[in-house]
Amino acid sequence: MLRRLLSTSSKSAMPMIRVATNVQPTAIPENFEVTLTDILAESMGKPRERIMIEVDAGRRIMHGAQPGPVCHIVVKSIGCLGESLNIQHTQRVTDYINGLLGVPKDKILLEFYDLSPHQVGFNGTTVADAVAKREGK
Repeated sequence: MLRRLLSTSSKSAMPMIRVATNVQPTAIPENFEVTLTDILAESMGKPRERIMIEVDAGRRIMHGAQPGPVCHIVVKSIGCLGESLNIQHTQRVTDYINGLLGVPKDKILLEFYDLSPHQVGFNGTTVADAVAKREGK
């Protein structure tokens, strides 16, 4: 029953994205987060106002014991993730990171976590509780 309730709210649940990279902060444009937000909002069908982006640049990260730029991205969301959807999200984000920062596509790693509504707290409660209260449950 909770899943049914959440199907009406999945568009408003907050996707959380963390971008860790060894690219130096000075090489990342100021509008990076805004553009990435717009890319993910379109790809995930979520309102841009609900997407949170954290960028951790200049990290000590290496992939395959090879020097050079690398990027590790973690995407957490309630819904809008899945086998075919993750391919779409990966293609769009990879193309953006590769084109903008020059990180080779094989050095961009994304992880996806489809969270349960009780695992996300927002506005003083959890998403599950907020949906239940909104639905009068």
